[in-house]
Amino acid sequence: MDKAIEIHCGDEKTENDKAPFSCILCGQRFRGRVAQRQTAELLHTAEEDCGEAIVEKLQSPCKCRKRKCKHKTDSGDLEDIPALRSFRARLSRRGCNTTSNLRGKINGELFQRCFLKIWEDSPEEKRNLCTYMECIWFSMYTTEHGRKTVLTWIKKINIFSKEYVLVPIVIWSHWYLVIFCHLGETLESKTRTPCILLLNSLRELGWGLEPLIRRLVVDIYETEERPVDKNLMKKIPLLVPKVPQQTNGVECGIFVLQYASLFLKNAPENFSTSAGYPYFMKEDWFGREELEDLYKRLETVEAEFINADE
Repeated sequence: MDKAIEIHCGDEKTENDKAPFSCILCGQRFRGRVAQRQTAELLHTAEEDCGEAIVEKLQSPCKCRKRKCKHKTDSGDLEDIPALRSFRARLSRRGCNTTSNLRGKINGELFQRCFLKIWEDSPEEKRNLCTYMECIWFSMYTTEHGRKTVLTWIKKINIFSKEYVLVPIVIWSHWYLVIFCHLGETLESKTRTPCILLLNSLRELGWGLEPLIRRLVVDIYETEERPVDKNLMKKIPLLVPKVPQQTNGVECGIFVLQYASLFLKNAPENFSTSAGYPYFMKEDWFGREELEDLYKRLETVEAEFINADE
């Protein structure tokens, strides 16, 4: 193992002040009262929107009256549905800001449109290595009634046929990018090491995500009817690269979009953590100039989003 990597798994840990990333300890929790209150409100809202009577309707696609929002996959389209639209609207208001804009707090709907633009503009050979989840799936998954439905959607995107799964999420009024790498491979693999990346533009936040992320991984294995050893699942490294950080309180959304954009350009066909991966995810990965270029690329998307709401 490269000494430049710091990995904590269970009771085993190594430390190096020069490590390019840190790793979340299994079982560590986020203790902020504000974050806990916001999470409780979010879960309460989701339960209202995705009650038992709604779950059956989630399986039946309906046309959106105002616009179509689809998650395109190799196996088909997941069409927009009333309960999902309702959850999107609530999440946008609670998770970020109702008056969404690229240079402010980006709500879920604008974020998803920008993410799809980035996805479509990425090289085809890189897209073939990846798949992604919609930005609201993770939040829906954390609810009692939304969990089963989200796992049904996840099964349709063929996670184990891809090398990487991009999972943008918003929780505690903050955006993160989670990337599942080489799920399905063994921990002993020398060339394709399974691991989980957590890209965060505010390092002091996000520690409470680890239990939810690991539970999702276990559920994905069970949904795909693959052998599951929960003790082995806990040993999959959860790495936190030391990526560029935001300097104000509103740019977490655009930073996550930039992380996704650059990852889709640089993702190798395979990697091993013993070789120092993720070698291109560093504090100088991009600067202000590159971020401004992304703003310009997404201006058309923002204009279409604003016009659609008028």
